[in-house]
Amino acid sequence: MDGPADNFSLTKSGIFYKLLVQLHLAGTSKRDYLIRVIAIVGAVWLPLVILSACQGLAFGRNVEISFVKDFANHVRFLVVIPILVFAEPSVDYRLQELSNFLFKAGILNQSDEAEYVKIKQLIIRLTEPLLADLVIILIIMGNLIIRWSQRPHESSYWLVVPGTNHETLSWAGWWYLYISMPVFQYLCIRWIWRWILWFIYFKKISGLALKLNPAHSDRAGGLGFLGVPPGPFLLLTVALSILFSAAIAEKLFFFHDRLQQYYVVLGGFAVIAIALNVLPLLVFIKQLFIQRRRGIFQYSALIQEHHKEFDQKWIYKKNPEPILGTSDPSSMIDINSSFECVMQMRIIPFDLKIIISTLLAVILPMILLMLFEYKWSDLLKQVFKMLF
Repeated sequence: MDGPADNFSLTKSGIFYKLLVQLHLAGTSKRDYLIRVIAIVGAVWLPLVILSACQGLAFGRNVEISFVKDFANHVRFLVVIPILVFAEPSVDYRLQELSNFLFKAGILNQSDEAEYVKIKQLIIRLTEPLLADLVIILIIMGNLIIRWSQRPHESSYWLVVPGTNHETLSWAGWWYLYISMPVFQYLCIRWIWRWILWFIYFKKISGLALKLNPAHSDRAGGLGFLGVPPGPFLLLTVALSILFSAAIAEKLFFFHDRLQQYYVVLGGFAVIAIALNVLPLLVFIKQLFIQRRRGIFQYSALIQEHHKEFDQKWIYKKNPEPILGTSDPSSMIDINSSFECVMQMRIIPFDLKIIISTLLAVILPMILLMLFEYKWSDLLKQVFKMLF
């Protein structure tokens, strides 16, 4: 039997997706995604190679930062874009898996299906409107204007023609400014919109009559599966961390900034990354709080009644049979264990595992930044001194 969330998708929408459909690049197999990556990279990166080479800006010393040396943009187009594309089937799979399990676990049942379908249809409608894409395009235009007006003038760059006081764009610069960066930024901002829709979706789900069990062994009323790592947006976190690290590395390498200048920014990014992965889960706090409080009262009353009957039967010796071999003590242990589960129930449907996995996704790309500040041999010497 098909699940209610089968074929539910956050990624198969938008003007860019419609363009991919027209170009027959919207398939869903691994091969189709690989072809899509090659096509996008071929459109945004390869022309930069050709155009910069035609004007002598790809290699050599005509400019201080030639195209080949501009590793930050290579990371954007050759690493981050493929990750963003390959993350699409992952987030859709997790969306369908988590949604269908709500019904499979009985947290939602057949009587909730009509309301669930309304929520699903709302999210689908929100993925389609042209207004969202227009807002994204306006954000991109504004961002490009700001970036160009604040471009550094300390070094000559392959984006501009040498000897023109940084005012005349090179051929590659035109392509970069009007094709490559808009496409790249559209892909990034579209992912932010998908995250917003994911948040709205969970917020709507949390408003349904969820059948939670305060004694559930996952300590989250049965919603613990929502916080099982990897999170749906972990690949997006990795992509953003790589992008963020590359941008800082560019400052360290070309403009001789110090890594210490970015410690606060790095810490802020780590907080944002954690919020990206756990904030949609916080919408269930109210339901979990209510169920925990209700469960404490209900199970406390149940234990009181159970233990009262146990005392009457065994402590006050109203039952002549021997206690050895009976199941009554086991029953007492079981019901006490259930009450312990209720008392330990969290009001958030995740634990430290998802936070740790997020921090690892953030930290690993940033470790390479230390290469710009320290020598690995010196770092290893300091580690060994501290350990031994």
